[in-house]
Amino acid sequence: MDMTLFDILQELPAFFLVFTRCISFLLTSPIFILPGIPPIVKAGFAFALAVVVYPVVPQEEPVIVETLWEYGFMLMKEALVGIGMGMICTWIFNIIRMAGQMIDFQIGFAMSQVVDPVTGTVNTLLGKFLYFLTLAVFFCMDAHHGLIVGVVKSYQVLPIAMADLRTEAAPFIIEVFSTSITLALKTAVPVIAALLMVDMALGIMGRAAPQMNVFMLGFPFKIMFGLVSLAILLPLMSSVFAYVFDMMQRDILILVRWFA
Repeated sequence: MDMTLFDILQELPAFFLVFTRCISFLLTSPIFILPGIPPIVKAGFAFALAVVVYPVVPQEEPVIVETLWEYGFMLMKEALVGIGMGMICTWIFNIIRMAGQMIDFQIGFAMSQVVDPVTGTVNTLLGKFLYFLTLAVFFCMDAHHGLIVGVVKSYQVLPIAMADLRTEAAPFIIEVFSTSITLALKTAVPVIAALLMVDMALGIMGRAAPQMNVFMLGFPFKIMFGLVSLAILLPLMSSVFAYVFDMMQRDILILVRWFA
């Protein structure tokens, strides 16, 4: 049945609530947080996503706007939900980057810190490399489709205009942050353990031959063993990537439940 102009105008308040959550999520997600993407592209993709998602958004009753202040408060709550979802995804997405930074610290690459134009923060060599590797694997494994599915499911868990800002979500956010650091450490442990063995061997050599400059000799050895260990570890990290991407979709739905 053809919709009249009056019907379309009645759907606009609900559509803009959907659009607000979508654009807030995309602007803070690990993909669209890149500064090189023009704002018009981000807004256009968010609008296209809202158009696709809106027909499947459950609405028990139409959104009735009595005052402009009330509607503005609804938009603010939807924006906070979207920002929370995006920040959770970004923290989890940076697990591999944090693992690379821990490895850099042990190898010695942490001394060559550079400003990353992607995030505007100081980053290390292997941390930046692993970040772009994670981004490439993210698209190769079609994990971006799972992320969009997570956005769609968020409307089933938390319908529009039904968000309730609760402080109980804070412990879960802290748990996600601490879990990300723990998983990053577990990912970097094999390389760190190999470098620890190199440090022990260099220490024994220093005791056996005091005239040898172990400090200067240790730099190339640690870099070589660190890169070789990382090269051996990379093919085995597919399971880590899969777990991280599944963790993103799961945790954004858990976070949304805290707002329900």
